[in-house]
Amino acid sequence: MKRVKVGVIGAGRAGMMHIENILTLNTIELVAVADVLIENVQEILNDAGIEQTFKDYHELLALPQIEAVFIFTSTDTHEAICLAAAQAKKHIFCEKPLSMTGQEADSLKVMQSVKENDVRMAIGFNRRLDHQFRTIWEKVENGEVGEPQIVKITSRDPDLLPHALIQRIGGLIFDFTMHDFDMARYMMHSNVTEVFAKGATLIDPTLSEINDIDTLALVLKFENGGFALIDNSRRAVYGYDQRVEVFGSKGMLKAENVSNSTVEHYTSKATVLDKPLPIFNERYQQAYRQEIIDFVSNLMTGQPFAATPLDVVMAQRVAMAAITSIQTGEAVPVNPEEPIV
Repeated sequence: MKRVKVGVIGAGRAGMMHIENILTLNTIELVAVADVLIENVQEILNDAGIEQTFKDYHELLALPQIEAVFIFTSTDTHEAICLAAAQAKKHIFCEKPLSMTGQEADSLKVMQSVKENDVRMAIGFNRRLDHQFRTIWEKVENGEVGEPQIVKITSRDPDLLPHALIQRIGGLIFDFTMHDFDMARYMMHSNVTEVFAKGATLIDPTLSEINDIDTLALVLKFENGGFALIDNSRRAVYGYDQRVEVFGSKGMLKAENVSNSTVEHYTSKATVLDKPLPIFNERYQQAYRQEIIDFVSNLMTGQPFAATPLDVVMAQRVAMAAITSIQTGEAVPVNPEEPIV
């Protein structure tokens, strides 16, 4: 079996989680890892048998044997690294979003470079590959819920993030809700035409100092006439709250939270069940592994990726409109026409 030779750029908390998954797959040979703080993980990488490590990702991109790169760095670096990777003729897997500011011209520049250099690029919208959400999507695709009319998404983090990290990854809307914008479009099978959003700092008022929020409610309108309702919070005291519902002309589909046990204890006083899983890497462990498998498999077969730069551009448009809606207090139109590069 052919093994795709890859490099990883970014070995922080998320990057090391992905590296662990990559090392379990017999379709991938991890050749090198680059990170500006590579010394923090050098011993772990040595123990894993990864001999080539760099502080400067350009040195990794210069290795001729590397066919593809995984980019797991902070959002503010995505555009520059993707451009460099495309110019180095490497296939690309990059976490969302592509641009820290959401400027579409920046993302289209990446897409154009990918096309000009004849490489392929996938985006890490891992929730598309969660087996529960994927099952709902497939049933909607097969018409089992009829015409989708309302998508409801709840995404609530277990706790606040440090301000310094928030400033590098784009705030609640660009880091967190970006997944929900993509999931709503994915489930509705239609593009967004309008956004109305309300945001506040109900948990940590100091977030206003860095122009961020911790509580968010949105209504999206789609080309097919349907709606999505999304609510976000930075602190759910009971765990990582992730739920999706699709209501249509023939019925409803929904995915509830995942916990360590399905056992529920009923007594005369209360009903007791396990809380949701506590954090994102546990809740989406299978999805994170599957997106790596999907990327490599489809790279070898030429099949479409689960999520592409087009998908992230469409999600970024909604994010920009949501920010404007919060600022103005009004509904904001979104261009539903997909860009052609």
